[in-house]
Amino acid sequence: MTDIEVPGPEPDWQPATQPPYYTGKNPAHQYSVWEHSAPLFQMVGALALPVQPVAQRLRLHVERSWDGLDELDVVLFRLDGFSFAISKHDGNPLGVSYVWLTQPHEQADKALDTLLEVVGIGEDVVAFRGDAHDFRAERIFTGQDVGSCQQSNNSPRSA
Repeated sequence: MTDIEVPGPEPDWQPATQPPYYTGKNPAHQYSVWEHSAPLFQMVGALALPVQPVAQRLRLHVERSWDGLDELDVVLFRLDGFSFAISKHDGNPLGVSYVWLTQPHEQADKALDTLLEVVGIGEDVVAFRGDAHDFRAERIFTGQDVGSCQQSNNSPRSA
């Protein structure tokens, strides 16, 4: 087989992952697996805690990814017949982790309740139910609410 040399990038090409997309000289635009998949998911709510405690409880591996917004932690898993993803962007001002179903389901509330039960956390950790972009989402916390909820999660009761 002949050695084929691929030339390096042009000096004026920005990294393919660097916003603003499609405005630089690099003809390629790279997107993450998360960025590609997430629009297909059904958001079922948010938890006022990071991804790691849930992942530790369920012995899941937290993946580090990125999208057009920020770096993020994400876990994808199946639990009692539901396919979940839990994600948290580094720059999320409320510090919540979004809970998604990777396959839309009519019983979204039941899915979230199942997750809470298996993880061993209560309704007080739910920042809201539904979709963050849906005006019908229930109980949206303020930044102060999330902070106080995270402090209560450090109690022995929720360990």
